[in-house]
Amino acid sequence: MLSEIIRSARVSSNGRKYFTSKQKAAIVDAWEASGMTAAEFCRRHELVANVLLRWRKSAIRGASMSIQHNGDLYTKAELEALRKENDELKRALAEAELDKRILKKKLELDAQKQKLKKFE
Repeated sequence: MLSEIIRSARVSSNGRKYFTSKQKAAIVDAWEASGMTAAEFCRRHELVANVLLRWRKSAIRGASMSIQHNGDLYTKAELEALRKENDELKRALAEAELDKRILKKKLELDAQKQKLKKFE
């Protein structure tokens, strides 16, 4: 996966690789998960250690690896928190819909019982 990201980087006429923010974030995540030093990781993947460290610093600050939406800048951590909150809200909505269906069914059954009592 990491090799695909590095191969898919845009290369300038002088051989310099240009990565998107998502590619940079994936590379930084892979490095942090590898447990290797920056120098060792960069040697294996033909990257520059100083650049990798700068990407990580930017990721922590949320600068270059953030998402811009309607002029607001969201860091990776903020986006993850929003995704988690969104999942929780979806679960709460599903539970509320289920409760609503159960209550409707109960009202229908009560109405049927009332009709039966009138005919007795």
